[in-house]
Amino acid sequence: MTVKVLYLVKYENDQKAAMLKSEAMRERAEIHRKAIVDFGGVPIAQYATFGEYDMVYIYEMQDNAHLAANLHLTDSYGLAKYSKAIILMSNEEMTESMVIAAETKTDYSPAT
Repeated sequence: MTVKVLYLVKYENDQKAAMLKSEAMRERAEIHRKAIVDFGGVPIAQYATFGEYDMVYIYEMQDNAHLAANLHLTDSYGLAKYSKAIILMSNEEMTESMVIAAETKTDYSPAT
């Protein structure tokens, strides 16, 4: 089963400064796209953004282990001030999960 992910990145200020100084460092989407492919993933979309995050990536990995490995690598370089990976699911999967939640017998209850 493949995993689709929305990956949001805010770069460290020194990384942005390096991108301004070096033309080779500016094309972060292409560099990250290659890292996705290197781990067996499929890039779907990359966008630059304004505000809280600098870049948004949507891609697919073959499983959670490969996704985590890709994120470990990108995080280990310290390029990002912070990042967020959000697993995406189709509407059909969401509907299926609601059916499972509704039909599963459990003693779970809220604290109040």
